[in-house]
Amino acid sequence: MPNRILTGTTYYSEIQGRLGVDANILPTADIDALSVLPIAEAKLISSVPDYQTLIGDDKSYLYAAAICMVAAILAPSMAVRIKKSKKDFDFSIENQSVDWKKRAIELVDEAYSLIDMISTKTVTHLPQMVVSGPTRAKTPINNPKIYDGDIILRNE
Repeated sequence: MPNRILTGTTYYSEIQGRLGVDANILPTADIDALSVLPIAEAKLISSVPDYQTLIGDDKSYLYAAAICMVAAILAPSMAVRIKKSKKDFDFSIENQSVDWKKRAIELVDEAYSLIDMISTKTVTHLPQMVVSGPTRAKTPINNPKIYDGDIILRNE
């Protein structure tokens, strides 16, 4: 299935850059996987059904949102892809620790904030539902009242 939002070839390096990795850690095949890129695009298209008509800044916002969404889907797998430390006879390197689940949430938030910046996006207002309970002004005549632990029957 061809890409609908992320076209061209620069999006690979942009996604890798969002996650702070290179092609050795995150290959392009993993980005284009059917469970990653098409799903990320579908999520955004459901929010912006008229994505094909976008121009200018709106199109850039959608493109950037798609980059963030793909990176968010891939972020949890980074913990397994990146080795914590690398040791050799002469040197030892330890990578910084990143909370990849938190980073994924941040990327999703960024994607939807970019979607909110699209000027042609229509906002769907859901109907509000109001719930009200019974009023206490009309209580039954024999309803007990409690004062300081005593039960007194009200005869009004």
